[in-house]
Amino acid sequence: MRAPSDGRGFELLATADEVREMDRSTIVDLGLPGRVLMELAGAGTVEAIAARLGDVPGQAVVLCGGGNNGGDGYVVARHLVDRGWEVVCLATRAGSELSGDARANHDLWVALGGAVRVTGPEAPASLRHAIDHADVIVDALFGTGLGRAIEGPAAELIAMANAASRALRVAVDVPSGVDATTGRAVGPAFEAAVTATFGLAKPGLYTAPGAGLAGEVVVVGIAFPRRVVDAVGASYRKATARAIASLLPARPAEGHKGTFGHVGVVGGFGGKSGAGQLAGRAALRVGAGLATWVTPGDAPQRAPELMHHDLRDGLPDRPDVFVIGPGLGDDEAATAGLASALDDGRPLVLDADALNLIATQRDLQRAAGHVITPHPREASRLLDTTVEGVEEDRLAAVAALVQATGAVVVLKGARTVVAAPGEAPVIFDLPTPALAAGGTGDVLAGAIGGLVAQGLAPFDAARCGVWLHAHAGRLAGLGQADRGVLATEVADALPRVIADLVNGWS
Repeated sequence: MRAPSDGRGFELLATADEVREMDRSTIVDLGLPGRVLMELAGAGTVEAIAARLGDVPGQAVVLCGGGNNGGDGYVVARHLVDRGWEVVCLATRAGSELSGDARANHDLWVALGGAVRVTGPEAPASLRHAIDHADVIVDALFGTGLGRAIEGPAAELIAMANAASRALRVAVDVPSGVDATTGRAVGPAFEAAVTATFGLAKPGLYTAPGAGLAGEVVVVGIAFPRRVVDAVGASYRKATARAIASLLPARPAEGHKGTFGHVGVVGGFGGKSGAGQLAGRAALRVGAGLATWVTPGDAPQRAPELMHHDLRDGLPDRPDVFVIGPGLGDDEAATAGLASALDDGRPLVLDADALNLIATQRDLQRAAGHVITPHPREASRLLDTTVEGVEEDRLAAVAALVQATGAVVVLKGARTVVAAPGEAPVIFDLPTPALAAGGTGDVLAGAIGGLVAQGLAPFDAARCGVWLHAHAGRLAGLGQADRGVLATEVADALPRVIADLVNGWS
């Protein structure tokens, strides 16, 4: 199924609480039986397995917990048997300890001759043989409601499953041990190659470490009516090609260089001239008509497409937006240039050294309405915390940055998050090690500035710029195993990514 999306095409991501309320409303308020939802969930999980392995049956082990997630597991087992699989369910609770729809599906599985082996206080070694010889291991131990570290037999089963190298590991809704909302791992966690998630995807499946534990995420429809989804609401979004294409600035045939905006880049001071030039190059590569590099004094040799302005004469009048921070430094000239930009009133993209100055000087903490692009260490300085504190819960960190600054926040990382006051945060599930190179952050800042110059609102420019930048990195890394990619190559790949979007995204 196509995952539910908003009006622009961004995929909806719902927290654990939101999905539980959608589930409750569908069952209680509208009267759709819970067993119907459970049946759809289990059947959809088996479809996800078949999409990976085809219709050739094998041996499967389904790990079943004591709640509704375990009930989903018994449905999965039944549908696998219908397709010719040999299945055994390893359960942490006896059927007599279950209730509701989970008990009903357990009893149906047993009535049809299904095998259930219940673990004791510790998962016995005798279970290892079944797990080690399985072609598929399905994790239906814990769902979205887990709020504690997994212990006892369930932890033993997870450890044995994770050690089974031959099996396709499939999680039901979320991998057991992963917080569906934050992505944090609560103690031991199931390491899935595929996660069949129900109704809507959850943000924790796209943020570390949950993203690495979830594998490929497949959204399985379980008949949540759209009116229920809209009434409850979904707090997060995931970027899609369709959504980003809808944000691209228009390119009228009669346009000229003035039509497409002018970017000023304040940075590249001293021995870091490359940073300023990379930002300017990226601004032009996303379609800005003009770019001016602003430094104190004469500029060293520069790209022929970049104009130059001496900061000692003040900020230039013509740029529509300033990118400030790449290679800015922290000396008196840098501080004065940042203060002038913050006083100026034109839109800003604040990056790198500009963020470090803002973090340490209270009179410069005036980023509201602008775009800031911190990596985790810069974010930790802005929030007066540690890098580990930022990475532990990136969604909480980006929310705190928005609250503290009033800015459009681009929290960079393997899966960048973009957030703004009054807007649903957007997760970009676009990891690429090709971007792990000096200067690629300067390219991102310049690209966002170039999009603002063309008339995009700062939040739209940030969302569009992050997506284009990630795919440019992927494109630049093709054919070289994501190694040795230069920031200039990322900037130069931007027009090809835009062209692909305009032509329908392949």
